[in-house]
Amino acid sequence: MVGKNLVDSILERYDIPAWVKPYVYDYIKKNPAAAIRYATSFIEVKRKKGEVTGSYVKLPNGVEFDKESVVHILSLFYYGEGRAAHIYNKWAREPVPDKKEYQEFYAEMAGTAERHARAIKNLIEGIGHKPDAPSEEAVAVFDQLESIEDWKERMISTNIIIRYSYGVVFGVAFYKAFYFVMPEYMRTFGKAFQGTTEIAQHGENATREILRNGYSGDDAIRLFEGLMEPIIRSVIAEVHIAKKAKIEREIELLCSISIAYPLTVFKEEGLDIDVKGEVAKMGKLFRERKNEKHRDRR
Repeated sequence: MVGKNLVDSILERYDIPAWVKPYVYDYIKKNPAAAIRYATSFIEVKRKKGEVTGSYVKLPNGVEFDKESVVHILSLFYYGEGRAAHIYNKWAREPVPDKKEYQEFYAEMAGTAERHARAIKNLIEGIGHKPDAPSEEAVAVFDQLESIEDWKERMISTNIIIRYSYGVVFGVAFYKAFYFVMPEYMRTFGKAFQGTTEIAQHGENATREILRNGYSGDDAIRLFEGLMEPIIRSVIAEVHIAKKAKIEREIELLCSISIAYPLTVFKEEGLDIDVKGEVAKMGKLFRERKNEKHRDRR
């Protein structure tokens, strides 16, 4: 077993939160030394640049994705940003008694999402493709989001649940992994996201205040589970890409972290939540849905 001190030092080196440790330990159980080297190879690229050809993209650590898979992943991000922009514009036009700042916030978020969508489309076209149609599972996530009518729940859903289960975990991982393969594209891509942090932080701060001011743990869990099930289904729908690239276990690790992240934020703001129990519950759901998907593919 890889020593805990080694794992702790790696987590500190890459500024990974301490609460992630249990998920990393679970990940490295089967093949400790190889697993920890492989996981850190996604971050520690040094001077390796990777490779882009007409048929595949190779990451600096040697992992290969066929070009169609990369386009498909980018297309999912493109759909997500475009659909989010549509939802935010819709919410920005709705009157909010005594809470005009919600309208202003979502108007600003809509403009940000539109800019992100254009950047992603340009990246897809830059590598010689057009965006794919979204999966049914991805559409279902945003259908669920759009159905939310309560303004507090909209804030919690967008600024905590969606942000930390989707954007911060999978979006950032994709950007960091592919930056050294396609720097000429990813630099332009990154510029479109500049300034986003300030807007997102404003939304998160306002949402944390909502959580602190008497929002119940039961209501938070109900909202979380309502969004997390379609999110889990959307991740499972793309597991075949991870299998082909032989990184299924790494995607499962990211999925565990994406489940735990919003719950950890809730806990930080004093909500009475059993993070470990809820992660186990959602993890079981992930395994069940993955098995269902595997049977359907036979």
